[in-house]
Amino acid sequence: MAKSPEEEHPRKAFGWAARDSSGILSPFHFSRRETGEKDVTFKVLYCGICYTDLHVVKNDWGTANYPVVPG
Repeated sequence: MAKSPEEEHPRKAFGWAARDSSGILSPFHFSRRETGEKDVTFKVLYCGICYTDLHVVKNDWGTANYPVVPG
C-alpha cells in the first residue's frame, strides 16, 4: 500500500524558496524524509548562494522545478 506524503516525509524543514523565475526568495516550510542510519544530520546556521544557484532560481537553463530551495 502506498504511503501518504506525511508518512513518507515526516520531518519538518524550513528554507528560502524561489516560487518562480523572478528571483525573489521567500520563507518556505516543507517536509523531508527521516534521516537514515547512513545519513548525517547537521544544523545550518549560515548559507551562501553560489552563481549556479542563481541560474537555477532564475531558470536560466530551463530546468527549474518550482518551488526550489537553493544553497
